Amino acid sequence: MRARNTWRRCAAIHDAKLATVAALALALGLLGCAAPQPSEPRLDHNTLDDDAFLGYLADEPLVTVDEAYRAAIILAEGEDPHMSFDERRAWLQERDIARPAWKLEPDAYIDNGSVSFMVCQILKIQGGISRWIFGSWGPGDRRYAYRELVYRDLIVTPSVDYAPMTGGELVNLLGLADEYMAEKGIYAAEPVELQLPQ
Repeated sequence: MRARNTWRRCAAIHDAKLATVAALALALGLLGCAAPQPSEPRLDHNTLDDDAFLGYLADEPLVTVDEAYRAAIILAEGEDPHMSFDERRAWLQERDIARPAWKLEPDAYIDNGSVSFMVCQILKIQGGISRWIFGSWGPGDRRYAYRELVYRDLIVTPSVDYAPMTGGELVNLLGLADEYMAEKGIYAAEPVELQLPQ
């Protein structure tokens, strides 16, 4: 009789421990999958000129979608003439630099993959067979773009494509992308009028 009660107590303790571990695992899983929540920005980046904006961005712990869209336009055009998120989104989507299917909100934090896709589009990087097959029509578009930039050493501290991007990482990526554009001759050349000697 005593052995049976001991067995029941051990089983009850085991079940309680198992339930505690399961609850803890569930709680950690739910908290671990939660995306960082946007906080109030230090200032309105729309009030800054492009150079000051990049300086501001370098110190930001995480980058919002609106800030990333502005940075992408600066990379593509050299300046951002747009004053609102909707104008930036429309400009980027018209050029297939950003995709409407992403449904990104301006105050949400942007992930590495979304920024990588935009940079690949601006740099005209086609990528390998996986990016061509899976990235061209949606699934994996951002993941394979991120992998392509890691492969080309444009992202120097690789993590995962779905992690939020920091301001320092974005500014570093913009600098390396700028060097890549200059090296590959992607910048639009200014027309030069030649004068023939008379």
